Amino acid sequence: MPTVDRASYRNRGGFLQRLISAYKARRFFTKVGANLVVKASAEFRVVDHAVLEVGDNVTIQDYSFFQLTMPEPKVFIGNNTVIGRRSIITAKNRISIGNDVLIGSDVQIIDHGHGMRRDMPIRLQKADIGFVEIGDDVWIGAGAKILMNVKVGDGAVIGANSVVLTDIPEYAIAVGSPARVVKYRD
Repeated sequence: MPTVDRASYRNRGGFLQRLISAYKARRFFTKVGANLVVKASAEFRVVDHAVLEVGDNVTIQDYSFFQLTMPEPKVFIGNNTVIGRRSIITAKNRISIGNDVLIGSDVQIIDHGHGMRRDMPIRLQKADIGFVEIGDDVWIGAGAKILMNVKVGDGAVIGANSVVLTDIPEYAIAVGSPARVVKYRD
């Protein structure tokens, strides 16, 4: 009898996992492809008019946190994409994640920031709102942060604990804080 790798994200789970995924799909998502896996501990805070769409074979791991808040939040996740444990995706405008994307644990993807004018406390200022666009076949290492107004090109690799503040070209390997391109995939 072959051994089952229960630790792999490729393990789609059993009957109870399918029930949990189906409930969360109906409750929080506006469009869902086939074979969505959402772990029980994944948390969603979503305003009524938010758009949260995922393609086929998407896995959202344990303790992931999605926050889609005012004014017009939209999150699009392509086919065969994995959101790692304890990752945070927070949108006020638009975050798009392509097909075949692997997002490691503890990754943060954020499309907005705080205003920082000097004439009033930061907590009272309106948010600066942008976007995040992540292409296809991207690997984002554990602990990385992708901040607003950034495009990560197809095939790019973002190193663990990197902070992405500017666009990353296709097939680039970027590391550091702030992230910078160190080479390109072969």
